[in-house]
Amino acid sequence: MILRYPKYYEEFTCIAGACEDTCCAGWEIDIDDKSYDYYMQVPGKFGERIRSSIKEYQSDDDMYESHGFILQEGRRCPFLNRDNLCDMILELGEDALCEVCTYTPRNFLEYGNAREISISPSCAEAGRLIFGSSRKVEFIEKESEETFALEESEEEIKTAEVIRRARDTAIAILQEESLEIEQKICYFLLYAKEVQECFNKNALEEVWSGEAEEWIRQKEELLQTENDTDSFGYFTRRLESFGGLDSINEEWEHYLERLRILFLGKGGKQRYEETLHRFRMYMKQKEREYEWEQLMVYYAFLFLARSVDDLNFWGKAQFCVSSFLMIRDMELERFYQNGGSFSKEDCVDIARIYAKETEHSQENLEFLADEFLFEEIYRYEELCWQVFIHALGKEGRICSI
Repeated sequence: MILRYPKYYEEFTCIAGACEDTCCAGWEIDIDDKSYDYYMQVPGKFGERIRSSIKEYQSDDDMYESHGFILQEGRRCPFLNRDNLCDMILELGEDALCEVCTYTPRNFLEYGNAREISISPSCAEAGRLIFGSSRKVEFIEKESEETFALEESEEEIKTAEVIRRARDTAIAILQEESLEIEQKICYFLLYAKEVQECFNKNALEEVWSGEAEEWIRQKEELLQTENDTDSFGYFTRRLESFGGLDSINEEWEHYLERLRILFLGKGGKQRYEETLHRFRMYMKQKEREYEWEQLMVYYAFLFLARSVDDLNFWGKAQFCVSSFLMIRDMELERFYQNGGSFSKEDCVDIARIYAKETEHSQENLEFLADEFLFEEIYRYEELCWQVFIHALGKEGRICSI
């Protein structure tokens, strides 16, 4: 089997109690069947504590686990102690952890005789690696002795290869050095749209998987349209969309409320537009636009390949770009409250809050997928406008780039 992952993954280690957050609070903790059987046999008082902390899910869905831990106040794992350390590890060792605890904050996807691994910015330490370098993200591919567990037909293998190569081309577009970040994202959207058109007409052989630079050269005009929606109008509609998510933790709710207070109250429209413009100039002057590229590359690597399940390449691209836009809105609030400054730790913190709310909740991902499907602001042209307003700071007309 092939292993594939971003190079910075090799540097990741959990810092446990030294972390400012914890992976062990805020969401349901499922127990895989193998771990459940083990927990049922642990002897003594600690075994009794484990068994008294397990609940059975009332569901007939075979896709998910049947058991989970009963969360405590603050949605904390029952084995997370006051020092934010795991009593399970302290008592039984790391091998006693169930799968979700062992692998978090890692994301796994298996397809096309390969396992892809990434680390989520929902973990602050992972975020420091994702945003820690201005260098182009390098991806490692190597052989593993582990056997690929899934049985794939020839057609599935062919489709998986097309999707992988399309995903890699999309990432190469995002990493094209000759383009501004807004240009990269809009070319990324255009490419994803073209890939989806090939999927829709069952023409996988037409998907471009060559050099990104050559593909970009063939596109003389990316967007030529007029639009009378200003940056603030788009912001309010995005906020309405993301405000419909099921809240996983209080941080998300508090952040949305701060956005509403700052930008939806009296003078909010002007405040939003001026802050957007100032922040864009600030990041450019500080030469930190690469952080947005790293964010987009992370989400492209994580999500685009998931279209092997539904061939919805465009929907995954919508998630990537909408995530950039929503995180950017959150960054504006922090920039304003900081009095016109924005640190690397601010970037890590906001990406963490957003990732915890979206990436690890199937319900929220499904909600957003419906928004992307039915709401006009997530159409190709509208998304391009939102990205370019990010640069302009106000309404305008884009002829070509």
